[in-house]
Amino acid sequence: MEFFKLGEQLHNLVHKQGFSSETHICNALDSHKVGPMRKHCSAAGNTANIKQGKQIHARIIKTGYDSEIEVSNALITLYAKCGSIDDAKQEFLDMPEKNEVSWNAMIAGYSQHGYGIEAIDLFEKMKQVGVTPNHVTLVGVLSACSHVGLVDEGLGYFHSMSKEYGLLPKPEHYACVVDLLARAGLLCRARKFVEDMPIEPDAMIWRTLLSACAVHKNLDIGEFAAHHLLKLEPEDSASYVLLSNLYAVSNKWKSRDQTRQMMKERGVRKEPAQSWIEVQKSIHAFFVGDRLHPMADKIYEHLGHLNKRAAEIGYVQERYSLFSDVEQGQKDPTVYIHSEKLAIAFGLLSLPSAIPVRVIKNLRVCNDCHNWIKFVSKISNRQIIVRDAYRFHHFEGGSCSCSDYW
Repeated sequence: MEFFKLGEQLHNLVHKQGFSSETHICNALDSHKVGPMRKHCSAAGNTANIKQGKQIHARIIKTGYDSEIEVSNALITLYAKCGSIDDAKQEFLDMPEKNEVSWNAMIAGYSQHGYGIEAIDLFEKMKQVGVTPNHVTLVGVLSACSHVGLVDEGLGYFHSMSKEYGLLPKPEHYACVVDLLARAGLLCRARKFVEDMPIEPDAMIWRTLLSACAVHKNLDIGEFAAHHLLKLEPEDSASYVLLSNLYAVSNKWKSRDQTRQMMKERGVRKEPAQSWIEVQKSIHAFFVGDRLHPMADKIYEHLGHLNKRAAEIGYVQERYSLFSDVEQGQKDPTVYIHSEKLAIAFGLLSLPSAIPVRVIKNLRVCNDCHNWIKFVSKISNRQIIVRDAYRFHHFEGGSCSCSDYW
């Protein structure tokens, strides 16, 4: 499930509107209205700007609106989107009164960070205090189960929607169940679930199934999902990329090339992978093999140092499965240097050691980069937080909060 697509789309808009300006935010918050405060909480959350979020929170306290439920709800979402789930939790606990939005925001935050058990525990507590779950609640709970592989629990919550709460599942709930099953490798069950659904599967459902097939290398079900997805969204580049990746990991190079050619003939352009990091109030963007940054030479030098130290304690670069053996021998080595590696190397060079390195990526982090970041978090003794298109990853001491299940 792609939780952060809206945030990625708003990234440029937010900066064009000037919301990244601290002066602009302070002036806006001086209006002493709840509406603008919620608006700027949302803007800071969508750009994952934790410094800006802290500033907004401080101004809210100063103006006396910290007791407003709607403002606290916005702060919970802000901190969760900025990667600080502990601050989100503290805001939630400090609220003298809570409504269903408060509970939903905290459950969703836990879900996005991969804290499935905490999300479920909070859901059970929510029911104990008499707050009735709604459709939004169940999306958060189902997603939480999916992120930590709680298949039976997730299916139980899905079936309880109509039986216990009188809620008719919506497309997003069905998509969560497909994700729950498919992420766990239960692709045949996921396909049957889709075929037996009482509603027509939408593009999100087919994309979820196809994405899991690329991860688990299931060609038959993947092609089945892609057939339906391309009929629904023939101009969406992600559909072609997922299918192309599926063929690549299945060593079907001719089919991969045909998919890329079809994409080209239809005029569909692939969204380039990109990562962002904020340093000294400026957003720095990186692409694969990027050498356009003013500090490029130092970044690559430090990257080489990190690679050497990581290799010394056991890191081995994973074979890049999207290229054939022949292609790997012909490719420029920089194609293997993904944007998040460059952003992290830059962050380690530029940020004080007490500050976590926070990176946003517009696509799913690959297996090799995920493994590499675990090693780097250990050798650098730094906390590294990566928000990709699917969830947050908190790296520290050589491990990740997702427990390698994402």
